[in-house]
Amino acid sequence: MISDLDETIRQLLLKTGKLDPAEVDISFDMPDRQWSASISKPTVNVYLYDIHENRELRDNEWTVSHDKGMATRKKTPMRVDLSYLVTVWTNDMLDQHRLLSHLLAVLFRHKQFPEEALAGSLKDMDWPIRTQTAQPDGVLRNTSDFWSALDNQLKPSINYVVTLPIDLGMMETAPEVRTKVFKFSDGESTEEDIQINGIVYRKGKRDQIVPDAVVAVKELQMTATTDKEGNYAFARLRPGSYTVEVSMPEGGKSQTRIKVPDSSYDIEL
Repeated sequence: MISDLDETIRQLLLKTGKLDPAEVDISFDMPDRQWSASISKPTVNVYLYDIHENRELRDNEWTVSHDKGMATRKKTPMRVDLSYLVTVWTNDMLDQHRLLSHLLAVLFRHKQFPEEALAGSLKDMDWPIRTQTAQPDGVLRNTSDFWSALDNQLKPSINYVVTLPIDLGMMETAPEVRTKVFKFSDGESTEEDIQINGIVYRKGKRDQIVPDAVVAVKELQMTATTDKEGNYAFARLRPGSYTVEVSMPEGGKSQTRIKVPDSSYDIEL
C-alpha cells in the first residue's frame, strides 16, 4: 500500500504538477550525501521519514451493511499519517526556488488526491485520502538534526503528510435478526412481546429500497418511517396477523398482510 502511495504522489506531480520526466526526476530514496552526489539532473526528492497512527481520527465504530438477508459488520479503518520530506535538488538556486514554489502550489491545491492520480490498491479505496502541506505541527521539528544525521547539507524542505486509511479486514457476516421475542412471566402465566424488522422495496427490484416511507400497523395504530436503507421496525407486538399500510414518500399507498412471528417482514411495493 505504501508503494501505491508513492506512485500516487509521483502521478500527482507528473499529471497535475505537469513535471516533465525528461527534465525532472522524482526520487523516493534517502537524500543522504552519497545519493545527492549521484544525481545528474534536477530532482524532486520525496522521502518518507515517519509513520504513526492519527489518534484524532481513531474510530472504534463498526459499519453494518445488509444484502439478501445477511448482515455484515465491518470495522472502520485505522488512519495512519505518513510524513514525507519534499526537497528540490538543482545546480542553480533560482531554479531550486522556482521548482519548490511550484511544488508548494500543487500540494496545497490538493487536500485530497484526484482520481486520475490514484495508483494500485488506492483506486478502490472507500475512504478519502487526505493531505496536509507545510503545517507547523509536523513530526519533524528540527530539520538541522535531520540533515546532520544524513551527513548532508541543510536544504529548504516541505513537510508533506498523507493520512491513509488502513483496512484491517475485520468483518463478521451473519443472518439478519428479523424477530426478537421477549417473554415475561409472573410465575403463573407468560406473555410475549415481539419486535420485528423489515425492508420496504419496489416490486421486482429488491435492490431498490424505499427510504422515508411511512409504515402503519392498522389494527394497533402504530407507525414507523423507513430509514435510508429502507428498514422499518415495530416493537411490542403480540402473535397474530396484521394489516400493514405503506405510504410512499412520492404519494400513493399499498396494503399487505403480515404474520407475527414469521421468517420475513419485507414489503414489496
